[in-house]
Amino acid sequence: MTGSMNGVRQFAPTILVAALGTTFGSALVIAPGIVTEAMSATGLDDISSVKAVLSVIGWLALGIALYVGAIVTANTCATLIAGQTRVIALQRLVGATGASLRARITRTGLVVGLLGGLIGAVVGTGLAAVFVAVLRGNGFLPDRSYTLLPWELVLPVVAVVLATWGAFAAGSRRVLTVTPLQALSSSVEPSHEDVRTGTARKVWAILLMAAGALLALVGLALSAATPLAVLPAALGGFVSFAGVAVGATIVMPPVLQAIGRIGSHDPVVLLAGRNAMRAPARTARATIGLVIGVTLLVTFAVALGIMQHVTESALSGQSGITPAMLAEQRSFFVQLDAVVSVIVGFSAVIAAVGVVNALALGVLQRRREFGLLRVLGLTGAQVRRMIVTEAVQMVVAAVVTGLVLGTAYGWLGGQTLLGTLGATTPVLPLTTIAIVVVGALVLAVVATVAPVRRAMRVPPTEALAVD
Repeated sequence: MTGSMNGVRQFAPTILVAALGTTFGSALVIAPGIVTEAMSATGLDDISSVKAVLSVIGWLALGIALYVGAIVTANTCATLIAGQTRVIALQRLVGATGASLRARITRTGLVVGLLGGLIGAVVGTGLAAVFVAVLRGNGFLPDRSYTLLPWELVLPVVAVVLATWGAFAAGSRRVLTVTPLQALSSSVEPSHEDVRTGTARKVWAILLMAAGALLALVGLALSAATPLAVLPAALGGFVSFAGVAVGATIVMPPVLQAIGRIGSHDPVVLLAGRNAMRAPARTARATIGLVIGVTLLVTFAVALGIMQHVTESALSGQSGITPAMLAEQRSFFVQLDAVVSVIVGFSAVIAAVGVVNALALGVLQRRREFGLLRVLGLTGAQVRRMIVTEAVQMVVAAVVTGLVLGTAYGWLGGQTLLGTLGATTPVLPLTTIAIVVVGALVLAVVATVAPVRRAMRVPPTEALAVD
């Protein structure tokens, strides 16, 4: 374990996730202070309320980023452990207990979180200093000194460390299920957990989705009476999506199976689809982070689109409203959508890092499988196309799921917030959808090209050898 699971070096992608989360959190902590100090330099009064609002928005965005980062980290840890099952089993065979091995992994998680947190804090503070210098140089910010090291800067570091440590603790639970006899097996993938979903997980997923749907219906029922209906609806959205995350092995396989039928007359495409379906848990670990990222982006984009449509409809019916005023209002929503997309999109970036890591690890850990396929007659080009097709199918399934969920949640938020003005319809932002789809396809290719090259360099006979 010291040379394998306990090494921090192989958790470099997880350190990157922790660093990205802390960088984002540091910027969100520093920004409200800079804004309020700039406003105070112009002589504006009552700026404390502005700082409070900005801080609430910042901590909400940081909470989303931490939530995504924790899921990505836990999935990465579980994927690494899945590939190290024989090593863990060998250590169990010579006397190590599952609890002691899991303790080592969680300690590694603490180190990983601390490294990522410190790196992210330094990078975030440095970026804030650069932006302040640039904005002060072009006159956007008043020429005065700004606080770049507030005491609150320690909070995102602590939050990221705790989230990473907790994610490693959750992801390492599989260690307790590894038996010494598995060390004698020549193949351990996919495991029982990868193939089946536990009954308890299914029950929790169904309960959470049902409770979330009930809260959403309550919000919709109250939407015509008060804008406060958005509160139970938002809670329902969070609870139901938690159910989707918990029951990813229930939600994702049907979507993946439907997408796998596209082009299935090609044997390579058919084999790619069946490979992805062979281990639902592994597929869910690789895709759920992207589902979260896409859902968040589309939810906010759809909600803002509904707000823009309703506002324009209300203004166009009033006398004295000129086309120039409508154009100005439309420009405001475009800028607001850009700002929200950048803030929420950071969580999507963290999810993308997790997808790249999970897909790359999955390819490297299936070396024997690819060697067997080549021995059975598939060419290197066919194996490469199969792996890339499998990754594309998984990413497309995640994007489709995220688009559907994001549209539903965005409409739910828009309807419950603006329901007093009448019924609303979802407004799909084509630009956001195009960016998400193209970005996801590029992500699938990038995530598999490098590990595929490494896997194909290994001769089939060597790939079939027992490690």
